[in-house]
Amino acid sequence: MTRSRFAMLSSTKVTATMSDEHRLHPLSWLFAAARSAKGFIIPLLVVLFASGGNAYEFWAAVFIVPVAAGAVLQYIVFRYRLGPDELVVRDGIFTRTERHISYDRIQNIDLVQNPFHRLMHVALVHVETASGTKSEAVIRVLSLEAVDEMRTRVFAGRQRAGTERETEEQSPDTLLRLSAGESIRLGIVSNKGLAVVGAVVGLLWQQGQVWNQDPEAQEAFLEQYLGAAPQWFGSMGETSLVAVALLAMAAVVLAIMVLRLLSIGWFLVQLHEFTLTKRDDELRVEHGLFTRITRTIPTPRIQTLTTIETPVHRWFGRQTVKLRTVGGGGDGGDLGVESAAGKARDQWLAPMIEAARVPALVRQVLPEVTIDALKWEPLAHGARHRILLRLWTGVAAVTVVASVVIDPRIVALGFTLPAAALAYIHTRLYMRHAGYSVTPWGIAFKSGWWNRTLKLVRYSKIQTVARGETPFDRRNGMASVRIDTAGAHSLGHTIEIPYLDFTVATEMSRRLYREASRRSFRW
Repeated sequence: MTRSRFAMLSSTKVTATMSDEHRLHPLSWLFAAARSAKGFIIPLLVVLFASGGNAYEFWAAVFIVPVAAGAVLQYIVFRYRLGPDELVVRDGIFTRTERHISYDRIQNIDLVQNPFHRLMHVALVHVETASGTKSEAVIRVLSLEAVDEMRTRVFAGRQRAGTERETEEQSPDTLLRLSAGESIRLGIVSNKGLAVVGAVVGLLWQQGQVWNQDPEAQEAFLEQYLGAAPQWFGSMGETSLVAVALLAMAAVVLAIMVLRLLSIGWFLVQLHEFTLTKRDDELRVEHGLFTRITRTIPTPRIQTLTTIETPVHRWFGRQTVKLRTVGGGGDGGDLGVESAAGKARDQWLAPMIEAARVPALVRQVLPEVTIDALKWEPLAHGARHRILLRLWTGVAAVTVVASVVIDPRIVALGFTLPAAALAYIHTRLYMRHAGYSVTPWGIAFKSGWWNRTLKLVRYSKIQTVARGETPFDRRNGMASVRIDTAGAHSLGHTIEIPYLDFTVATEMSRRLYREASRRSFRW
């Protein structure tokens, strides 16, 4: 009797567990098949058209069949369950995997919607934690209703775990809307046009691989376009040097204008209807014309915040604001994110915003941070001489090498004197704009005079504090302070303040350690 009762209870528990599991959207297999086939379907079509449709190349299209079959099997075996405190994901055909993701460890829930996703009211979901360089779970695809349910359960689970501040649910506040004019300004500031050029070059290279298979086409091209090369060079020889210089300058200006136009087009597409909203302790960023991307960023997960200001930014009276979170960055192809090395991920808080609005925006996101009330401390006085000496040493080394093959008088007038003057100007401007500020909530460091950056870290996000000394530092009684957060960049520290007096660096590192240890660390 007892054994039968135990079997009945076990069966009831399994049935309840199975009933709580959810499948993917019924059309998910179609999107999965399209994604798998995308990598080879376009090259296959190019080969088919270029080759005249030979039979053996046409039959290569049968590879689409197993791709579609695999997508259907993935839809059949994939399950997820929203438990009281965790998200459980089960997938795999031959090797079955089951992942348990605690709600309080989830960093972001990001959505990607291309035009077909939006037409079908579905989305690709990335669930990210701080555990690796890839998303912890990629769910292809869910209905928007299922996504809202997942977000609601995750947020409620965080409150029960005590990792988020318990507040009554509020309607989202719109912090920023990016207009088309701001996207155009960002395109002028940025060099994204080079990315567009790179994509075009890659496409032309692929077409060139097919073109190389046709010797007759190569000969016709060479005869038509390169046969006139001697005449071009002969006509240039008859042109004055001034005209050639003006022609070269016009070509450079035209290239810059084309790159800027491509950059503007890139941002008009990528940041179309960019909207930043906040509800409770969560930020939500939405943007994109064709592929719509939605990112959810819990504000307690923000590791660092950075403002960027180039000369063109200052001309427009604008700044760019970025923040760094910890989460998977390996799926940048879907998310279109800017991935740093390791686990950290940089993303826009405000791609372009009026400089006067930045302090208010930062306070809305991180209420304890007041960047407009920072009191800046300068670097060590002797830093100016060290920077200038290092630059002048480099100038002297280049001068000696160049003088071996060029007249020393030409080198001195054309390079040494201008370079030495620029080094002096750079040193003075660097020292004028560099500074640090230790505040009740954290530390901030600003640097650069041409491209100016301000980076801040709160005490609760500090992972390590280190004091570093090079042989030149020890000789001059100086040191540097290095601060790292979770997922710090493998190529550099989160914040590194150089050229500090040794006593200042020692006291600063001790204070940062004390303040960080007093606060409970949370991802």
